[in-house]
Parts: sequence; C-alpha cells; structure tokens
Amino acid sequence: MTRRQNISISRRSLLKNGLKISAFSILLAPFKNALASGAVAINKSMEKLQKLLPIDKLVLNIKTGVVHLPIGKIFSKYPTIKRRTIIGSDTWETQVKPPYHLVKEKSGIILEMLTLTRLAPGINDKSLNDAYRILSVAFSGTYKSKTGVSFNKYNFRLHHLLLQVIALNATFQPALKWDKFQIATGRINYNEQDKRPLPRFMAWVKTKTDFDKKVNYILQNRSTYTDRLVKRANRYKL
Repeated sequence: MTRRQNISISRRSLLKNGLKISAFSILLAPFKNALASGAVAINKSMEKLQKLLPIDKLVLNIKTGVVHLPIGKIFSKYPTIKRRTIIGSDTWETQVKPPYHLVKEKSGIILEMLTLTRLAPGINDKSLNDAYRILSVAFSGTYKSKTGVSFNKYNFRLHHLLLQVIALNATFQPALKWDKFQIATGRINYNEQDKRPLPRFMAWVKTKTDFDKKVNYILQNRSTYTDRLVKRANRYKL
C-alpha cells in the first residue's frame, strides 16, 4: 500500500471518528444538562436543609404566638420560622403564657425535655417539685383538642416520668401520691371505653391499687430509678 493510500485511509478514519464523537456528544447533552440541574437542585436542598436544622432552644413564632423546640436530639429537621425570638429555658414558665403556648401536638415532647433539664443538676425534692409542676402543664386545658381530649393522653413516656417524679418525691405523702397523679393528669378517666384501648403495661393508670404497687416498687429500688433518671436527664437536657 502506498503512502498516499495510507494518508487517505487515515483521513477517512479521522473523519469517521470525529463524526462518532460529535454524535456521542449530542447524545450526552441531555444527561449533562440533567446532571447540572441535579447539582443545582442538591445545592438548593442543602441550603434549605441548613435553614431547617434544629437549634435546640425554645423559639417563639412572633406571628402565630406558638413556641417550638426544634431540638436536634429529637427532630432531624424542623419547619423554618422566619419571624422568631428565643425564649430562655430557665424563664419559659413566666414567658409562655396566653396568648403564647407551646406547639400543641409536640407539647409532650417539649415538656419532657424541659422537665429533664430541671432534673439534670440533681434529683432532690426541690427539683422533683419543679418537675411535677412542669409535667402537669402537659395535661392542662391549653393542651386539649376542641373536643376536650388531651393531646398527651397517650404519651406514655410522660406518664411514666410523672410516676417516677411523684414516687421519688418525699414531700408527697404515700397515701396522697395517687391524688397527686390524678391532679397532674387532669383526672383522665382511663376506665372509660375508648376507641384506643390502653396497652397492658399501662394498666396501672386505671386504679389506685395498681398505681401504689408501681410506686412501692420504685421506692424499693430507689437508687436504680434515681440513677436511670439522672442518665435520662443528662442525655436529653437542653
């Protein structure tokens, strides 16, 4: 094969390959645009996520008067609150009053955190009294639906925490601990027929006899329950 023939073949091959590359580039264009759009979307999502990241403080929505607690230990993200102000965890009881209130659907979680924050420095009668007062807020009229049902009626974590707070509090006489529980929960009658039956492990909320058995068991194992409460408080305090 002559040199001229080799050059001619090379030119044809180069032209053919060039056409293939051009065609391939045209085919890739939509994917390139899609990838670019995807990158923009990811960046926007990351920016949005940064706005949603919790701040672990009580936040008052100035527009609605609702107080939120977008705590990172519980919520991975939380709706953005544009017009907001921060409320101190030590002063919230004097600040969160009508027309302000905690977000009702999450009030149980928020009040649990606030209770544990109060217990974190130490488990004693004073901190237990403070805890009892805070937990009682969860069952107050403010946190009931329009039909009068407590938003925290089935928040069993809250009920168990209240049980421990009452049981370990030496200022509450043993004979009156059931009454203290009834007062704190707004005397919810769990013996009434309900669409949502209580699980067996919550049967102790129905009668004084079963409640007292729970209290006696906690007192017999006071150090164990105190240690558990300390660990729980240190883990979830603000």
